[in-house]
Amino acid sequence: MTSPNASPRGSVTASEPDGKDDVGSQSAPSRRGPQRRTKSTACRRCHSRKVKCSGGSPCENCTHAGKPTECSYPRKNRLVKVSQQYIDDLVAENQRLRNREVSSRSRTDSTQKDVSVVVSGTSSADAPSAIQAPSLETHPWFFNMNIPHTPILIGEASDAAFATRFRQAISSARHNHLPRINYPTDERLLALSDIDCPWPFPSRARLLVNVALKYVTRCYHIVRRSQILEGLEQTIQNPHSSDSLLKSKLWALFAIGEMYSTRTAAAESNFPGMGYFARATRVLRIISERPRIDAVEIRLLLSFYSLALNRRYTAYALAGSSVRLSVVMGLHLNVPESQLSDPSVREHRNRVWWTAYSFDRMWASRLGHPVAIQDEFIEVDLPSDPVLASNQDDFKDAAYLVASVRLARLAGRIGYSIYNRNPQETSLSQRVQEALKDLRNWVEELPDHLHIDPKDNTVEPSPKPLSLHLYFNQCVISATRPILLHVLRTHVATWDTQPISEPQVPASAMTLAEACVRCARHSCRLLIECWIDGSFATFDYFYTQYLFSAATVLAISSLLDGKDCRNDREQFESSVQFLEQLRETGNFAAGEFCQHTDAMKVTMAAAQARRGDFSMPGGTPALMDGSSLGALDVGAAFAGATAGMALSEPSLQELLSQPVLDLQFINASMYQDESQGLYWPDISPESWGADPWVPT
Repeated sequence: MTSPNASPRGSVTASEPDGKDDVGSQSAPSRRGPQRRTKSTACRRCHSRKVKCSGGSPCENCTHAGKPTECSYPRKNRLVKVSQQYIDDLVAENQRLRNREVSSRSRTDSTQKDVSVVVSGTSSADAPSAIQAPSLETHPWFFNMNIPHTPILIGEASDAAFATRFRQAISSARHNHLPRINYPTDERLLALSDIDCPWPFPSRARLLVNVALKYVTRCYHIVRRSQILEGLEQTIQNPHSSDSLLKSKLWALFAIGEMYSTRTAAAESNFPGMGYFARATRVLRIISERPRIDAVEIRLLLSFYSLALNRRYTAYALAGSSVRLSVVMGLHLNVPESQLSDPSVREHRNRVWWTAYSFDRMWASRLGHPVAIQDEFIEVDLPSDPVLASNQDDFKDAAYLVASVRLARLAGRIGYSIYNRNPQETSLSQRVQEALKDLRNWVEELPDHLHIDPKDNTVEPSPKPLSLHLYFNQCVISATRPILLHVLRTHVATWDTQPISEPQVPASAMTLAEACVRCARHSCRLLIECWIDGSFATFDYFYTQYLFSAATVLAISSLLDGKDCRNDREQFESSVQFLEQLRETGNFAAGEFCQHTDAMKVTMAAAQARRGDFSMPGGTPALMDGSSLGALDVGAAFAGATAGMALSEPSLQELLSQPVLDLQFINASMYQDESQGLYWPDISPESWGADPWVPT
């Protein structure tokens, strides 16, 4: 039984005799007999002067002497009684931490050993298997812009980053990443937002809104057509009757409509629709505490247009903001019919949610950044085709939207599983295999009316399935191009040997690399056909990005000496000229991508000279002007291909059916050695030369 009296100052703290863990309690020892009063401790100053100390901090003597800061007490070792269980737990925790440190060190040593094997160019049979899936890099990829304390993060999943990796892989010189400078600056947009943008004439306003609705509703559901047209007429008749959200929505639609209805941007004027866009962004200055669905719609429209400005981070941030506002409103959950009985309103809520979801995952996968919400938190139904008495045109084909949502979900998974730097439970080869299986299942579940039938040459595919198949090709390319890059490095390692030896690449790796190349060929063919028939919008970001991504893959394929390397080289050259024409019209994204293709052409020429081949197979095709591009033969080698054919090849089908791919040699290829490592370039204006693409 412990004493009820509190222990005096300086007494020893003890535990209960029954062994309970009472560390830090104030109970007295349970010994029988009178308790001895513990002598109090004097502060150092009183002890040195040999005077009685009153205790406290500061004590009375130090206070009267005016030296309270010098009042300190010596720290004595205290004997504390604790339970045996408490000590055992501490020992066990210490041992767990030691084991974790040893395990982490062994994984690091194993990874470094794998990297050295890949760098030395040994065959795949001699390469050790990875214990755990390696990350892309030990450190994230930053480079320094001329902005104080703000290095820019480069996602490995982006097309620009892959283009840089390609140049680094085929060159013995050190090549830096090219900064993205082709976009309107923040200052320029802020200045435009402060200027009163004139409202377009009624006829012009109707034209711009109809053009915007045509292109936006073709692939996404953001607004209801009937409500927008009704709101436009209401605003035209009585501008003061419309609230700020409706007007901001119309400003955003004006921007999109002008962007799609313009064929070229004059150098002395703003980008088409940029003034309307800047005016619409005024609504973003205040974030609503009780958001309406209009706020989500506006952000989705602004995110869509931001891509045309090549402001990808802005588009990503706006898409993420749309998701978070939707979560606040509960759009990710099903609303009971008792609370919301109107089927059209319910369907609109569902579709707006899934558009925000798709935007977030599409933009994140293109940048290599995280998504705003995980799938396990989403319970809302997928889009459906409601039976409505009126305004049926507000809701387009639900099957297309469902297919697009599922593809966006796969794109998000690919970005996380293949380009995530954190250690994962499975190897890279297994993750690539799983991604291709998911994409193959997506093709098999695609409704018939969303397929592109190559046998029916009389019926041209509508733009909606075309965009869907281009997006599918991009997903396959993103999943497989790390392996294609490793195959290229294996070939490059043989260029400096005399005589040139045959690259030792397993058939499984070549099969996956060929799937990547097939999808790139198919994308190029579809995009050039769009240009020929006039359906390629000049300032469309998606088509421009797909073209650049496919061109980079074909550039790699042209260096692998395959049976179609000549066609791939010609297709690469044609795609580059296509991008250059888009750049001349004022396409911001094409301007950025042309910087990379210019650098790639110089590096590829140096690589050809390095391996003793001073002329590309078949020579370089003559430059084409705008009129000759329309007569371009897309190549018999690429005719008749569809998105699903790349994954239906017998060799790839057999490969995907294997329980585990024999690609352990490639699991360390995502790491870079010193010759292909990350670079932290100085890209301040002083370091930019007149000809920055010349190898050094």
